[in-house]
Amino acid sequence: MVEVANLVKEFDGFRALDGVDMSVKSGAIYGLVGPNGAGKSTLLRHLTGIYRQNNGTVKIAGEDVYENPAVKEKFVFIPDDIFYFMQADTMEMMRFYEGIYSRFDKKLFYRLQEFFPDIDIKRNIRRLSKGMQKQVAFWLAVCIRPELLILDEPVDGLDPVMRDDI
Repeated sequence: MVEVANLVKEFDGFRALDGVDMSVKSGAIYGLVGPNGAGKSTLLRHLTGIYRQNNGTVKIAGEDVYENPAVKEKFVFIPDDIFYFMQADTMEMMRFYEGIYSRFDKKLFYRLQEFFPDIDIKRNIRRLSKGMQKQVAFWLAVCIRPELLILDEPVDGLDPVMRDDI
């Protein structure tokens, strides 16, 4: 599913990634562990096609990721700092996701609502706690029915019960 070979990324002469190789098979759970500044987030930005590598390859399902909308349809990225439109509530974000993700499953969205009983879907998301914002991110991500979930600090802000549920 994910293949990274000899990945190199430099920023103004600083080599943030130096020959990274990684392979993740479909259905696997893979975690990146390392100290701050080790390049974990930089690697995730390559996997999601945000950064263009200086050297090497980054492929998902056998295809290059960078500037490839067809590959980007196959995965969802939940970053550590989640972005929502300033005045959006969960329903507005659901409609937005439905408009940009062809595989978004609106019926699944309503079925999953019971798993997030504390979320007021009409309340501005930015007014929800960090943990509730993360729950909304997972909720929307699952409804896209991605082949791959790419998560940066996936359980940060979630209480122990919700961490277990997620």
